[in-house]
Amino acid sequence: MNKILISSENIKKNLLSLCRKASVEPSRVIPVIKSDGYGHGLDKVARILADLGVWGFGVSEVEEAWNIRKLGIDGPILMLSGLYPGQEEAAIELDLTVGVYDRAQLDALNQAGSRQNKSVSIHLKADTGMTRFGFSGDELVLIARQRHTWPFLNFGGLFSHLASADDPEDRATSAQIARFEQMLGQVRNAGWHPRCVHLANSAGAINFRQAIFGFIRPGLALYGAYPGRASQASIDLTPAMAFYSHIIALKEVNAGVAVGYSGTFSTSKPSKIAVIPVGYDNGYLRSSSNSAKVLVRGVRCPVVGNICMKSLMIDVTQVPETRIGDEVALLGQQGNDEITIEELSSWAGTISYELLCLLGTRNRREYV
Repeated sequence: MNKILISSENIKKNLLSLCRKASVEPSRVIPVIKSDGYGHGLDKVARILADLGVWGFGVSEVEEAWNIRKLGIDGPILMLSGLYPGQEEAAIELDLTVGVYDRAQLDALNQAGSRQNKSVSIHLKADTGMTRFGFSGDELVLIARQRHTWPFLNFGGLFSHLASADDPEDRATSAQIARFEQMLGQVRNAGWHPRCVHLANSAGAINFRQAIFGFIRPGLALYGAYPGRASQASIDLTPAMAFYSHIIALKEVNAGVAVGYSGTFSTSKPSKIAVIPVGYDNGYLRSSSNSAKVLVRGVRCPVVGNICMKSLMIDVTQVPETRIGDEVALLGQQGNDEITIEELSSWAGTISYELLCLLGTRNRREYV
């Protein structure tokens, strides 16, 4: 049976490692747990981190916030990408903090707050170079000066997002940090002093000390994945996710035999081919065909042929004692070796974020 194993203890370890690296307390951490906790399970991750005393949580969907509230967690929940029109009433009912990036959102939230006679907490988002969401510096200054225009809004925070912080040598990140610092100074001069200021994502918190403005907003690193190769030298993270399956079929074939759809692999010698009940329907991307490796009895074995919807083939010739039912590690440790998410994403030609989300949500999870 295929199973994803999630280590609660490793998530805790990673949070504390980030706190030490950034010199902040857990109460200054805004963990990003959107997309089902990057595939690790939003409800479980929220409970784990809430027990450590984090500031609150960053999510993208109102439904995610609703699920957190159902757990009995009443701390702040930041809507990182704002709201869709019509969600303002729900945001007030759930006591959400809304990331706002245009004036129409300010107006809509203020009107909803007026109707319910409730104050709405907001964080203004600045565009420092991501060119996705956010106000310009001039817009922020104008809003800071006109805060009284929206009496039902509590202007609690200012934030932005780094686009290239996984590379410590990328000058664009330093430029973004400088731009954000300038914007912060401008709104303060305009009379607004935001209490919660955050710019550093996982990569920013690890690679750029100057990106830490009192709070950090990590996502990927919480789950034990490194945001860029350079970060591996400066912080110890422990993977929270592992993926295991088992061998369901074995076949001994001669040299020159094609394996899988389109015959993209042929044996060069007499070989032993095993079948695993994992395919792209399980989030194991087809782009990993003929490049990925798995562990069988602690030995790395190559994935051969095109990955199918519900199965893939591996060459276990070098492990002659292999039997049907043997455990296969597609991600994680077995014996003295480990398949890392960085390796797996490299073989698939993608990023670790994508694979964690896919694997975690497409397979049965167990928590250890």
